[in-house]
Amino acid sequence: MSNIQRGRNFRMSMKNNRAIVFLSWGAKHIRLVADCIRESRLPDYPLFLMTDDTTPVEGLPESVEVIRRECHLSGKARKTEFFPHLPEQIQTALYLDADTRVIEDISFGFEKAEKHGMAIVPAPHYSLADFRDFREVMLKEGVTPRGQIIYNSGVMFCASHRPDLRAVFDLTLELAEKYRERVWSDQTYLSLAIERLGFNPHTLSPSFNYRGFGELLSGSIRIWHSYEALPPNATSLEAGYLHRYENGKMVKAVKVPL
Repeated sequence: MSNIQRGRNFRMSMKNNRAIVFLSWGAKHIRLVADCIRESRLPDYPLFLMTDDTTPVEGLPESVEVIRRECHLSGKARKTEFFPHLPEQIQTALYLDADTRVIEDISFGFEKAEKHGMAIVPAPHYSLADFRDFREVMLKEGVTPRGQIIYNSGVMFCASHRPDLRAVFDLTLELAEKYRERVWSDQTYLSLAIERLGFNPHTLSPSFNYRGFGELLSGSIRIWHSYEALPPNATSLEAGYLHRYENGKMVKAVKVPL
C-alpha cells in the first residue's frame, strides 16, 4: 500500500512530466536529502521523496511530496520496493540517493532516458559476478558470469512507466525478495534483471555519478555521489588532465596527450 502526502506547493502541471525522486528512509538520510536539495543545482522539476511508512520527514522543504509505502525488505534491498511505484503523473524521473549533489546541467540524462527507457552509470566496482561473490546468485538464476556489468542505482534517469522498464523493476523486486536472507545491494538485483531481460539502458559517463573511489574523471563532475564533502575544486578542474579524488580534493592523475 502507498499514499502521497501533498506538499504546500504541489504543482499539478509538471514541466515535461519530469521529476526528481529521492529514495530514502531513516532520520539521518532524510537530513541528507534536505542537504542535497539545499546544496544542489537541481532543475526546476517537482521534488518527491519515496520512503517507508514510519520515517519522520521533518526538515524537508514544504514543496517535497512524500510518498509512503509499507516496506518489508531491509538494508539497501528496500529500494527495490520503491522502483515499480512511481506516481503515474511522473513520466521521467531522476532517482537520487541522499548522498548526492547535482552541480552541473543534467538534461542529457533525462533526454536519454526518454529515448532508451533508462540512463545510468556503471558502478566503479563494475563486475557483477565479483561484487561480494554475487556470481552464486547469477549461477542459481541460470546466468553464466561472462563479464556482465553492475550499474550504480544511486543515480538513475528512468521513463518508469515504459512496459519494458516496468518488467525490469518487477523482476528486480522479485529477486530481492527471493534472496532476502542474503546481504546484497539493490543494484545487484537491478543489474541481473537488466541482463536476464535483455534490457539495454543508455550508459552515461561517470561524470553523472562520480563516486570518488579512485576512478578517473574526464571533464567535469555533474553529480557528486559520496558522503565526503564536495571537493572545493570540483568545478574548476584543469583542462588536459584526467583527475581522481584523493584526500578531499580532485588531483591531476594523467596528462592527456593532445
